[in-house]
Amino acid sequence: MSASTIRALIFTLAVSLATASFGDNLAPATRSAPMIERVELMPNLPEPLAIRNWSQVTRDYLELVLDFDREGKHLPLVRRSGDRDSMVTFPAYVGGPRDPEAVNLLGAVVSGTLVGRNMRDFHGQDWVSLSGNFFSEPEGIYINRYQRDAGAEFWYALFPNVLAWQIESLHPGDALRTERARRAAETWYNACVALGGKVEPPALPSFEHTGINLRTMQPIDKGWVEPEAAAGIAWIEYLAYRRFGDERYLTAADWCLKTLTERPVERSPLYEVLLPYGALTAARMNAELGRDYDVRRLVNDCFEPRGRPQARPGWGVLADRWQRGDVHGLVGSATDGGGYAFAMNTFQWAGALAPIARYDTRYAHDIGKWLLNLTNASRQFYANSHSPDEQSSYDWARTYDPESVIAYEGLRKWKRGAAPVVGAQGPSPGKVVSGSFRSTQFYRELEAATQVLEEDPAAARPLEHVWELDLPAVANRWLVVAAERIDCGHDGNEFRFSFSPSSQGPFTPAFSFIGAEKPQVTRLPKSLSGKLYVKVTSLPFCSKERRPDRLAVDAISVSYQMPNIGPFAQGDSVVSFVDLLEGATAPIVLYRPASAVTDLGLYGSSHVGILGGLVKTTNVPGMLWIDLLKTDYDHASAYPTYLCYNPYGETREVEFVGGSEPCDLYEATTDRILKTHVQGTITLSIPADTAWIIVVAPPRSELKRDFNRTLIDDVVVRYAN
Repeated sequence: MSASTIRALIFTLAVSLATASFGDNLAPATRSAPMIERVELMPNLPEPLAIRNWSQVTRDYLELVLDFDREGKHLPLVRRSGDRDSMVTFPAYVGGPRDPEAVNLLGAVVSGTLVGRNMRDFHGQDWVSLSGNFFSEPEGIYINRYQRDAGAEFWYALFPNVLAWQIESLHPGDALRTERARRAAETWYNACVALGGKVEPPALPSFEHTGINLRTMQPIDKGWVEPEAAAGIAWIEYLAYRRFGDERYLTAADWCLKTLTERPVERSPLYEVLLPYGALTAARMNAELGRDYDVRRLVNDCFEPRGRPQARPGWGVLADRWQRGDVHGLVGSATDGGGYAFAMNTFQWAGALAPIARYDTRYAHDIGKWLLNLTNASRQFYANSHSPDEQSSYDWARTYDPESVIAYEGLRKWKRGAAPVVGAQGPSPGKVVSGSFRSTQFYRELEAATQVLEEDPAAARPLEHVWELDLPAVANRWLVVAAERIDCGHDGNEFRFSFSPSSQGPFTPAFSFIGAEKPQVTRLPKSLSGKLYVKVTSLPFCSKERRPDRLAVDAISVSYQMPNIGPFAQGDSVVSFVDLLEGATAPIVLYRPASAVTDLGLYGSSHVGILGGLVKTTNVPGMLWIDLLKTDYDHASAYPTYLCYNPYGETREVEFVGGSEPCDLYEATTDRILKTHVQGTITLSIPADTAWIIVVAPPRSELKRDFNRTLIDDVVVRYAN
């Protein structure tokens, strides 16, 4: 049979299907191979199963953190600032600096809107208009830090614009905000051109950089690359193309998706939070424009943690069970200390990837199963999921957040301990200029607290000072010191640290400080027990002809794993990450005073409305209705569309709550009308380990085929796979 004959037969079949209706007699489709390989490692039904009411969590969160009149330690979290109260302060962490960030504040505006809050007048403030303060006229984009510049990193420069576009989509009709959205698209198109994008001769932009200076349009290189920038730009440019019709924006979206999908398979572009938006854009452009981008590749790049040479080795979606329960579905590092998940990334992954099931129904099962695991495990970001010794900021959370609606920045597989200095001897010779051994017990205290030592040039030997620590009775321990040599004129000097189980020695050399190095780390022998003595020596010693140097000691401790405590809810504020050793499996930490700061991260918590808007529980535990339109911003005309996954080994009857008006229920994975002319609460029998996509269509619907699409009254309800 000739190729022309085959094409003619296909065309004839398509035309004949164009007016065909499909009824209940169509058998359910058999699920093919998994679309997301890592989801196969997750349980159908996570244990223990305990799903929070995420919509209520979101509403309670906003009531707490956006209340100008709250009283208590670190409260109110939001405060008015600027001329005529034109701006607010809003910290990234409870108790942290009040420098407002778009990632935090714009995320809260999106979250509130997704759960039905009026963010134009919430606690007396128009938060939607306030978000415009993050727009930088000189750079033509939304920036993360108020009244600064876009910064050196792609993701910090791009993500505020993703959030601003979401606000624009959720609150249309403001001419200034729409113009700013267009300007942002224009700026990022120009950035693509500056990075090498060309139409003639064809060339793709290169994102093998850390970022770009949007004023000079010169790339920025800081020693790492963030190639997922292409994903964020693709999402912005495609929405701009649909909104404004400028073909240049579509060209930029194509450039960016090609750079992502044409990378070597072993080099995932994943870095922080943008790649899922590229996967969604690829799926949408395939469905709406007939493109042929490798969506499966991009989605699996979002999920699969890989080693070097990735942009972010070890990052992806967790598929694991930690001590007391499943953490499957959370997003972060699979290798940092055995696993370290983050709230913001987890919530963002859910919002960006859920709509893919609508554009390609083959993803319905895996996305439904993953989101069940994610929705269940996300409760562990919150204080009420842990005992006091399983979290770093229990006292504040218990006192001021009794509903447990502010999430910790992250969740670690194991707690990392830091045993501080308990005593000291010396200095001899030399002197203590300020502080004491107690000044070394915490790292980067908000009020500067360091112990400063100074050499004695009149002495005949070098400065020596010894600190005493108690050694934890565990196998793996590291000595970590944060200090700085202050050069006052003693050329060639260095402060050498050593350790011993006896105050009299002998001492084993550890490391030196010759300037303002990062904290230094050395592994301690397993044979040591009881006490540890840490000595610093200034060598060569300071003679009378030289001015004495000083050593500022911020923190000294023994960092160790606490193998019986985990998961541990924390962040990088109280528990400060300083290094990763042994193939990124041993995080070295120092502690900051919990009385001054907390690990409760507003910048992550502010995105919880994604789950609040996406997910509703049903009459069957573990079966969720997921709103596939909720986070599909600026989508084409569509009927209400919901995904439900049955994790059980048998058919389950789940209730679907319809409206008061009659409707038809169309099921997209099998391309059929399930129910006609129904209203109110309807019971649906979903087969075992199966996901359905239910579209609420007008009554007496007639399905029509238009080549690769199924339509009801000219509205697409299914795209061909």
